[in-house]
Amino acid sequence: MNSKLNSAIGFAMKAGRLKSGDYVTEKLIRAKGAKIALIDTTASDNTKDKYRDMCTYNSTELVEVEALGRWIGKPGRMVAAVTDEAFAQMIRRALTQETTQP
Repeated sequence: MNSKLNSAIGFAMKAGRLKSGDYVTEKLIRAKGAKIALIDTTASDNTKDKYRDMCTYNSTELVEVEALGRWIGKPGRMVAAVTDEAFAQMIRRALTQETTQP
């Protein structure tokens, strides 16, 4: 994962615009309060399927990231939701730059 994506996720967390944990993330997605959802690449297949289906149903973008818990300062967390559109856009831009770089 590149440093811009790490920074964007960290900024969202420090600003209080990123909520993590299964219960809170699920609640935000269902209430359509999540602008983008993040899931760790090491999450179980059941967890990935659950959030993929939930995000599809609620029209929320789901993005897989490496070492999510480490970047938000809460090791072991597998899912998170960004509640602010500006931070969601920052994360999307960082993801786009990561995938377009050689």
